[in-house]
Amino acid sequence: MYRELSGMRSKLLGFVNDIEHMKGPESDVLKPHIPHFQDIARTIDWKLEILTRVCPFDWTGYAGVEKTASVQVQELSEKEPIAAGYLGG
Repeated sequence: MYRELSGMRSKLLGFVNDIEHMKGPESDVLKPHIPHFQDIARTIDWKLEILTRVCPFDWTGYAGVEKTASVQVQELSEKEPIAAGYLGG
């Protein structure tokens, strides 16, 4: 996940750099969007910072890590009435 997010951030910043060096009518259309792209890159950077603080270990090369997770579905009894937002318990 870290690699994917940092790759997205790098691509966004590269895109901003390309727009800044563009000439012609295309640059006039894209330049107003630069602050938005930079804001997205800052948000991704913030998420990366949170991710590295919460889970500082790099799991990428670890063979024991599952790529998917499975969760058992809880059977709801027909005896209990179910209200909106109520899952029982």
